[in-house]
Amino acid sequence: MTSLSVSHLFVNFGDREVISDLSLDLAEGEIASLLGPSGCGKTTLLRAIAGLIQPSAGTIRFGSQLVGVSSVVLPPSKRKTGYVPQQGALFPHLSVAKNISFGLDREQYSQSEISQIAAEMISLIGMSGLEDRMPYQLSGGQQMRVALARALAIKPKLILLDEPFAALDAAFRDELRTEVIGLLRSLGSTALLVTHDREEALVSSDRVILMRGGQVAQSGTPEEVYEAPNSAETAASTGDVLTLPALKSALGVIDYPLSISKSSSADGQSGYVVIRPEEIRVSKEIGNGQEGVLKHIDYYGHDAMLTIDLTRSSTIIRARVAGPAEFTVGQKVYLEHVGPVRYFSHR
Repeated sequence: MTSLSVSHLFVNFGDREVISDLSLDLAEGEIASLLGPSGCGKTTLLRAIAGLIQPSAGTIRFGSQLVGVSSVVLPPSKRKTGYVPQQGALFPHLSVAKNISFGLDREQYSQSEISQIAAEMISLIGMSGLEDRMPYQLSGGQQMRVALARALAIKPKLILLDEPFAALDAAFRDELRTEVIGLLRSLGSTALLVTHDREEALVSSDRVILMRGGQVAQSGTPEEVYEAPNSAETAASTGDVLTLPALKSALGVIDYPLSISKSSSADGQSGYVVIRPEEIRVSKEIGNGQEGVLKHIDYYGHDAMLTIDLTRSSTIIRARVAGPAEFTVGQKVYLEHVGPVRYFSHR
């Protein structure tokens, strides 16, 4: 396995700039997620790292080895990256064993060695006895396991996964994701995972890289990007948010609809605060925060989202509480903000 360094990367498709001055670093053995909306450049970045797309400018290094610049240094076949595309993309005319062994160099390995590697990979993914099955005879989860085994069989320096779990149903997706990430960690793999799923990014990764408009908007541990976002947009990328108007005085007092301290200055700096719904404590007891009226309850089983109209400011607040919610629509409730105050000025 190896570290990864991408420096000042640009990728253009004709006149359209898809990746713009992007830099990122992964340590050896680190698992990172690329998280962002459709069209932000996640898959393009993955393909550029694999050598499938030629950058317009910038460099890509595996450890100390320069593998990519505006003129390709190493072709994809020489980079030793394991690439797992969406849907797995197995060869329909090849068996499980032959799919797994497809990328092995016939000049480097004998046929008996290739068979042994395939058998080891099949055992690793828990599919012993299914080596002769064809892709159409496998479930979606089994196909994805085979695609991962094919990527791992070449002993790659880097594993690249492009939304590998997106097509699976929710319950099985979580189970397979846990299994695959556990396998990568046990092997000490350096891996980069593309996903639209913010929960998947948070639970799977050592590092979450938030992308927007072909650039890295924020990068850090899951805790850092969730607890300390650098903007309302990046906060919304990793979870539900409330964006509330705020006024910051010269003394640093921040006045917003749920604040306890109030600024005495009417000419403070205008901005906004970003709050997570789970950071709002809801009570039936008078005096425990700002008064509001419960307007709606969205019940999810494990928790519930309450929509509350604040009496003082007519601000709509959404608060998450453990389910089932012990409140009724139309009831007076009292709100306290018990989390960090993330203030951002208007630019």
